[in-house]
Amino acid sequence: MFVSPKMKILSLKERDQIRDRWLLERLNDLLPNLMKKHNVESWILVGREYNEDPVLETFFPSAIDSSRRLTIMLFTMIDGQFEKYILNANPVYTDYYELGWNFREETQLEALKRLVEQKKPNNIAMNYGNLHAVTDGLTSSLYTQIINVLGEPYRDKVISAEGLSIDWLQIRTKSELMAYPHIAELARVIAKEALSNSVIHPGVTNTQEVVDWIRQRVLDLGLETSFYPTVDIQRVGELRDRLEGVTILPGDIIHLDFGILYLGLATDTQQLAYVLKTGEKKPPRGLNEGLKTALHLEEIMEEQFRAGCSGNDIFSNSIKKAKESGIQAMIYSHPLGYHCHGAGPLIGLFDQQNEIQGRGELLIEDNTCYAMEFNIRQFVPEWNQEVTFYLEEPVVFTDGHLYYLATRQKEFYLIK
Repeated sequence: MFVSPKMKILSLKERDQIRDRWLLERLNDLLPNLMKKHNVESWILVGREYNEDPVLETFFPSAIDSSRRLTIMLFTMIDGQFEKYILNANPVYTDYYELGWNFREETQLEALKRLVEQKKPNNIAMNYGNLHAVTDGLTSSLYTQIINVLGEPYRDKVISAEGLSIDWLQIRTKSELMAYPHIAELARVIAKEALSNSVIHPGVTNTQEVVDWIRQRVLDLGLETSFYPTVDIQRVGELRDRLEGVTILPGDIIHLDFGILYLGLATDTQQLAYVLKTGEKKPPRGLNEGLKTALHLEEIMEEQFRAGCSGNDIFSNSIKKAKESGIQAMIYSHPLGYHCHGAGPLIGLFDQQNEIQGRGELLIEDNTCYAMEFNIRQFVPEWNQEVTFYLEEPVVFTDGHLYYLATRQKEFYLIK
């Protein structure tokens, strides 16, 4: 097993303790600043059991796994005073929020109305919007109930919390950023093990069996995959560049797309391996040259990450530089965080190689993480055909610079 003692996986109790500490840091340090930034004086989050608001779930301490019948949270930032209320009877919440509901005398919605009337905010943010599915979690019926109970004076003060929600989801605290490299490296170590002779026996193992091994390994380690992994191959003479469900043979390129979810944070990476033929000690030169070109595109993309740039800026500038370097490139990078395809700026899409309206216009914020995902096509003389090189690396933008979260793949993993 490749996972070493240095890659220790925490017990469930240890994970809960860390995530609860992170939640308090985010509530007390990050959220007040975000509400100031977005000029939000009050923010209402509400959810019901089995139909949770994805943003609301990120406010649950470890001992809370659902909204049960109904959970309402109210955050206020008025005249520099930050307050956080929970309208739910579960006592676990009171270590993190002030109980704002007298359940013997009023309903939760009545308590919400009372608090709003006491605070008199100039605006009331709620979770609806068009950019991200995860920031559009307020249901129509709950919206109607809240509007009806608050009454006419507050109807016109309701605004979308989308900008605030995006920043809450995408911006990481220093504590989270200290842990994220460990999480990303753990995923890379599992990927490297999957793309090795301990798992793959050329001529015997097929791509789905590698997927099955990965999923079982992740489960056995007490982790979750952040999405269903894929394993495919490229083979000389084949027109398709992502063959799945086939037996792996000498001379094949194996491509893995995989990520884990650990401590509430997602990873996403794509790695490449080459199956050596009899007598080979390294891949054909043309394949190594193609991988070098892919790494050069990574470096081009790195240079485009700057504070104040949008996802569209990074996409367009990277594609322009790639063309100037003679690189056939596709770029489709995305944020990482609570979700694998996280909230934040898009940098191209696989099926839309152009600037993306809306999400592509969002600016790169400090302390945000991304899956730098792309491919390049290059002619390989030994194969007498173009080959596609798929890569993806988790990165973080912090203090005005881009850093890799895990060990960067610079050469093929080799399978004998």
